[in-house]
Parts: sequence; structure tokens; C-alpha cells
Amino acid sequence: MLNYIGRFRRALGFYIANSVMMHFAPYVVRHYYLRTVCGITIGHKSSIAQRCFITGSKIVIGSNSVINRYVYLDGRVQLYIGNNVNVSHYTLIHTLTHDPQNRDFICLEKPVAIMDHAWIGARAIILPGVTIGEGAVVGAGAVVSRDVAPYTIVAGNPAVVVGKRSRDIAYRSSYFPFFDTDIQ
Repeated sequence: MLNYIGRFRRALGFYIANSVMMHFAPYVVRHYYLRTVCGITIGHKSSIAQRCFITGSKIVIGSNSVINRYVYLDGRVQLYIGNNVNVSHYTLIHTLTHDPQNRDFICLEKPVAIMDHAWIGARAIILPGVTIGEGAVVGAGAVVSRDVAPYTIVAGNPAVVVGKRSRDIAYRSSYFPFFDTDIQ
């Protein structure tokens, strides 16, 4: 019974996060709730925009990173997002999958890491077990099922290398629009 109550409380915390905090709360309140109730680590000057969906507390986000609207963050297994990372609208980041060959459809847990200065384009899908290297770019709509080398640009389904990114990167991300708009 205690295990059930603990799981219920945890589920309720994430339900409130996704149904209330991620829709109506300003950054300060939303981030405070995600840190204290959901157990997520959010670095200095990072932002998680409204309307994201978050599940699981094994999420670490570095400093100056931007998680834009409608991003799905699966933190049931370790999800690491480094410093100055930009994750664009409607991106899905998964840390769990199933073994299609297993007769019991067992769950496979695989951590995901997105390293410093990576940029994930809109509607990209990052599958379990992937590491996106430092400075790498994932093109819009890409489906990433394998690691992406540092400073590499990938695109497509499945994602393939389409170019290299300059290593001369010095920016610090900062994106705190008012309400649910793009106006800063």
C-alpha cells in the first residue's frame, strides 16, 4: 500500500507540473516547482518554456540552455542536457523503448546525453541511448538513432551526416519570452 501511495504522489506531482505549471505558471514558479517537487536539475539562466511535457526526475539541464515549447523530456532514465543547448519546438527526447523481439515486450532503459552548444532542430526525435556531441546540430525533423559526433550536422530519417559545424562557438543561450509568445 505504501508503494502505491508513493507512486500516486509522484504521479500527481508530474500531473500538476504538466497540466498546470507548464501551461500557466511564469518561469520562476515553473522552474521552482520542477526543481523542488519533480526533482529536476535546471542550471543557471536555463529556460523550460510553457507547454513542454516532462516525465521522470532523472533530468539534468546545464546553464544557459533553452527548452522550447512542446518539447517532450523523458527523464525516467538519465537525460543530460549540457550548457548552451538549444532544443527547438516539438522535439521528442526518449530514454525508454521496448524490445520488439521479446515475447514479454520488455522495457529497455537507455540514457540520452546532449552535450554543450548542441542545437536540436524543430520536430527532431532523439531515441534512447543516443549521445549528441558538443556543438552538433540535429536538423529539423531528423530521427536520431545513433550517436552524433561533435560539431557534426545531421538531418533526415534516419539522421545522416550532411555537414560540419564551425568549432568557433562562443554564444550563451538566453530565451525567456513573455507568456506563451516569442516576444522577449
